[in-house]
Amino acid sequence: MKDTIKIIPLGGFDKIGMNMTIIESDESIIIVDCGTSFPPNDMPGIDTSIPDISYLKEHKEKVKGIVVTHGHEDHIGAIPYVLPELDIPIYGTPLTILLIEDKLKRYNINKPKTKVIRQGNTFILGDFKIEFIKTNHSIPDAVMLAIYTVAGIIVCTGDFKIDLTPTIGDTTDLRRLAAIGSKGVLAVLSDSTNALIKGSSPSENEVSISMDRLFNNYKNERLIIATFASNMDRVSQIIDISKKYGRKVILQGDVMLEIFKSAEKLGYISLQNDVLIEPDEASCYKDSELVFLTTGNHGEPISCLSDIANGLNENIKIKESDVILFSSIPVQGYESIFSETINSLEEQGAKILFRDLHVTGHACIEELKLIYNLLSPKYIIPAHGQFRIRNANKEIAISCGIPEENVLMIKNGDILKISESFSEVTGSIELKEILVDGLGIGDISGQILSERKAMSQAGVVIVTLCFSHGSKRLIAPPSIVTQGFVNRQKSASLILKLTDDVSSEVSRMIAQDIDSSRFETNIKRTLQASIWKKTMRKPLIIVNVTEAVI
Repeated sequence: MKDTIKIIPLGGFDKIGMNMTIIESDESIIIVDCGTSFPPNDMPGIDTSIPDISYLKEHKEKVKGIVVTHGHEDHIGAIPYVLPELDIPIYGTPLTILLIEDKLKRYNINKPKTKVIRQGNTFILGDFKIEFIKTNHSIPDAVMLAIYTVAGIIVCTGDFKIDLTPTIGDTTDLRRLAAIGSKGVLAVLSDSTNALIKGSSPSENEVSISMDRLFNNYKNERLIIATFASNMDRVSQIIDISKKYGRKVILQGDVMLEIFKSAEKLGYISLQNDVLIEPDEASCYKDSELVFLTTGNHGEPISCLSDIANGLNENIKIKESDVILFSSIPVQGYESIFSETINSLEEQGAKILFRDLHVTGHACIEELKLIYNLLSPKYIIPAHGQFRIRNANKEIAISCGIPEENVLMIKNGDILKISESFSEVTGSIELKEILVDGLGIGDISGQILSERKAMSQAGVVIVTLCFSHGSKRLIAPPSIVTQGFVNRQKSASLILKLTDDVSSEVSRMIAQDIDSSRFETNIKRTLQASIWKKTMRKPLIIVNVTEAVI
């Protein structure tokens, strides 16, 4: 139907992260955001996971571009993996595009087709007209999208909050949202992250007041502050307050430094070289004159603090007089590491402070209500998060007068056809979890993950059998080497017994003229049974069968 479009989420509708949604007409496809998710805790060695773009590759001729709401990893992180497959332009605000370009350079993707669109501007992409609407988030240059389609206006909120007193930039453009709402909005794809939190999100200015008070209370102690790398408002405040109290700031974390360099190029911030010093200059100052500002990979601040707690950071060694200020919250999936790190830091004598040092970058219940009332959409599609928080967002929408049947709880892969007269999930795309391990993309199978788990939990046992060429005669006793299983010297008798078991099984197979292709499987089964009986462990067992010409 000519007045119908499709909305297909490829990520972000089952967990926090990996945001990617397709908007499709008869002739055009646009992609809204292209993010990664944090690596799963139960998948050793996995760096991250990215959306499955098989559908996009099948309809490559229709794909017109990627439109990005802001510069966080869960919205831009997958672009280096997707761009070589699709070779399409990317549209975003100045800071977002600069962060993307820097990222692509690190992946040796040169001269990407990037297009800078400023807040408040509109552009045409395929069958769609797209407007960038100014909003607040924990990184500058965030926007909502008003997408004008043949079926009506679709508003994608991205990640947002309503901060009436932001420290960087202007507040969310509520007047423009109201104007768009007066035209009639077909659907809103809405951030659900804080749909369980009552009230409204506090202003970033409130953190500044609390931070200033703590600087004043702990004038004689060294301060270590953990925050999110991308929260430029917060970092700028900390630098300004440090200058007020005569302290020098040492930035820790590559992500923070990259974002700051990009923001400084655009004139959004000043790094204040009279305040910032290098780590090797710290010895020139008293503890009361220093602030360490830390973050880590993916902007997750606990990563850097975990290294500090474990003595792995060459620049910071914990002292009993240290005061650690947490101007952040634990990212989902990192709660156990967060708890362990806090415990370790306190054991080493550091004082840990949390209160009033962080405000969220996401809208709470009252802010979501305000947006729904301003836009008055026919449909609301709760996005960004697992079912529980999206379902809470559904209840908010219903409380604003949206009929329950018009709150569409779709899942990743669902093909939603929508128009002014109807909405229907007409099918679904089978999506695979695409895991990234170094330069390997999507080549990590379940078997590999099972082997990694086995190695991490019970170690590995490697058996080598060497036969003379063309015969089934062993030219040397079986060799057994272990890693992470048992101490070979202290468990010599166990290794000797396992070697005897392998020798006996080889003799049995030779005597019964069993095909050599079955040697590896049979040896593995014998060892599994023997090891379990003697140790009740299940290490990964590797059997190498070789031939030698003698």
